[in-house]
Amino acid sequence: MTPYSNLPYSHNSFKVFESVARLMSFTKAADELNVTQSAVSRQIKQLETELGASLLIRKHRAIELTHQGKDLYEVLRQNYHNLDSLIAQWKAPTKKRIVIKSALSYATRVLLPNVAMLNEKYPEHEIVIIPSIEEDPILEHEDCDLLILNTRKSERYKDKAGVTFLRAEYMAPVYAELLSKNHIQLEDLLTLPHLHATLDHQDWKLWLSNAELKGKKQGRDTVFFSLDLALSACLSGQGVTVTDLLLVLPELKRQFLKCPDSITLQHSDWQYYCYQKNRTPIANEILQWLVDQTHLELSQLSQLCKNFSWDTSGVEL
Repeated sequence: MTPYSNLPYSHNSFKVFESVARLMSFTKAADELNVTQSAVSRQIKQLETELGASLLIRKHRAIELTHQGKDLYEVLRQNYHNLDSLIAQWKAPTKKRIVIKSALSYATRVLLPNVAMLNEKYPEHEIVIIPSIEEDPILEHEDCDLLILNTRKSERYKDKAGVTFLRAEYMAPVYAELLSKNHIQLEDLLTLPHLHATLDHQDWKLWLSNAELKGKKQGRDTVFFSLDLALSACLSGQGVTVTDLLLVLPELKRQFLKCPDSITLQHSDWQYYCYQKNRTPIANEILQWLVDQTHLELSQLSQLCKNFSWDTSGVEL
C-alpha cells in the first residue's frame, strides 16, 4: 500500500489551487504561476475530479470557495507557510557564536551588565554565557572561547599555556543601610546576623580569624548556598555578609552597600583566572577587555578605600 493513498498523484494541482484560493482569481493565479488561465482551470477541474469534491463555485465575474475548498485551502496555506519558513531557515546565514563559560558570581556581577556592549561590538555573533558551577575543571576538556574560573588551587593554573591571571579577591563584610542607619563598628560584627554563601562559613571564619576581633560571636547564621542570594538578602537588610568587594563595586559606589568603619581588606584563598583554548582575534579582544576591566575595577576600589579610609595594608592593590 502506498503512503498518502488519498492524495492525487501530482501535487502541482495543490499549488495551483492554493494560488487561486489565496488570490480569489483564475487570472491573477495564472499570472503568478506564469501559465495560461485555461491551464489553471484544467488543473482545478482535474483536482476536483481526483478528490471527488467541489472546491470552487464559479460565478460570472467571481469565484467562491465551497466549504470543502475552504478546509483544503486552510491546510495548504498553513503547510506551505511552514515549509517556506523551514527552507528560509536553511538559507539564512547562521550566526557564529562567542561562548564564554564563567564562574557563576562573575557571570552575574561582571559579564551580565556588559552583555549589551558585547552584542553591540560583535553584531555578527551570538554571545553565549554559560555559568559554571564545576570547581577546578580540566582545561583540556573545555569547549568554549573563554573560561573564567574562580579557584583556590592557583598552582594548578598559574603559568599554564592559555591561562591569564585576572585578579585576587578583596574580602570585607558589607551591609545595607536598611540593617542599620548608624555606622557599624567592627565589634558590632560579632552580634549582627551573618549571611553565608557556603555551608562551611569559610569566608566569615577566615575574615574573623584575620581580623582578630575580641569577644564571642553571638549573631545568628543563615546559609543561602549562593553568593548572589546572600547579597540579595544583605541588600534587603537581613544581615552582614563577607564578599569580594570587586563584585559589588556599583553598590558600594552608590552606598547601597557599606563596609563597617575602620575595616581592613583581606585576600581570600580564591583567585580568578581566564583560560583561552583557541587564540582567535575576537577571543583575544574579549580577553584584553577582561584584563582592562579588571584594572579599571581595581582602580575604582582603590579610590573607594581612600574615600572611606579602608585599610589595604594586607592586600596588593
